[in-house]
Amino acid sequence: MKLCDVCGKRSARYVCQECGRTVCERCIEPYSWLCSECYRKEMGIEPGVEMKISFSFAKMFVLGFILIFVGSLILVFASLLYGLKASLGGFILIGPIPIVFGSGEYSIPLIILGLALAVICIIAFILLNRHYIKIKRL
Repeated sequence: MKLCDVCGKRSARYVCQECGRTVCERCIEPYSWLCSECYRKEMGIEPGVEMKISFSFAKMFVLGFILIFVGSLILVFASLLYGLKASLGGFILIGPIPIVFGSGEYSIPLIILGLALAVICIIAFILLNRHYIKIKRL
């Protein structure tokens, strides 16, 4: 088994499309199939500067799901412990199908707030995705 030509620590599984070196999964940039050294040269990053490790979409999705779940549990336990009589409103977007629900005196404003937050999140996702694609093309 051949070792990585860049780090020399792990077994090589990939080949750089620029220089032809065999590299491990940590030393390759998966979107461009370039080794870390060729990627640094292409992006204009100096050799002494460490590259930033970004969150993947899956990690961000799981983190968001966990935060929403924990927040929901806190609200449920607070209402059970203190007997809060409050309004409830929500908006769930599954693909293009919106699911809107609510009960109580202030349910309409809560539903509108949920809808507005969902629209803001969708717009932010589209804008950030376009910005990311533009950076990758450079």
